[in-house]
Amino acid sequence: MKKMNRTQQSNRIRQMVIAGMLSAIVAVLTFTPIGMIPLPPPLPNATTVHIPVLLAALVEGPVVGLIVGLVFGLCSFIRAWETGAVGLTLFFRNPLVSVLPRLIVPLAAFGVWALWRRVIKPGRVTDKAGAAVAAVIGTITNTVLCLGSIVLLYGADLTVMINEMIAAGNAEAAYLNNAGAWLVAAVGVPNGMGECFVAAFIVPMIKTAVEAVTRRTRPSASPRKEGTNQ
Repeated sequence: MKKMNRTQQSNRIRQMVIAGMLSAIVAVLTFTPIGMIPLPPPLPNATTVHIPVLLAALVEGPVVGLIVGLVFGLCSFIRAWETGAVGLTLFFRNPLVSVLPRLIVPLAAFGVWALWRRVIKPGRVTDKAGAAVAAVIGTITNTVLCLGSIVLLYGADLTVMINEMIAAGNAEAAYLNNAGAWLVAAVGVPNGMGECFVAAFIVPMIKTAVEAVTRRTRPSASPRKEGTNQ
């Protein structure tokens, strides 16, 4: 019993350390061009900030993922108010756009990862492939929910904003009437594809490295050598 309590306590401490470390990385990425790559208005920033959120969920599970995802959302919310936002970034001042989707991202990634581990036999190659797939799904979730919520909540306002930026008579009425949706689609597809590629490439490598380090400190590793089932 004492040994189990020590194991649980050690696991909680490790999770707190990893959550704090990844949350700090999220904050740094959010408030620097490293994580928020500026694009010309009215386009939103391209982001790599979701990568620590994906790592948190895949390495330590959904609870740690939710913590880091919440930090991502709050940092995005603060940044939208702090930086004199323009274009689509203005809409991230609403927590339904900036915070809520970032709580769903780690859950989506972890769900795909858990399903992959259940269906596919574990192994070095298959685990990396599963992490890449989970990273892609998590990235798509982030893009679709953030931009989708903008269209749902601010579709009319977005269309007015875009129309004001277009010279009268230089665009067809069909485009002008749905300018907001067209812009979101035009932004979401290339941005989302680029972010998916980066996440699929980086997440499996960092995940493997983090697990190699943390595995040495897991107390549960020693009983396995003794043949106990854990």
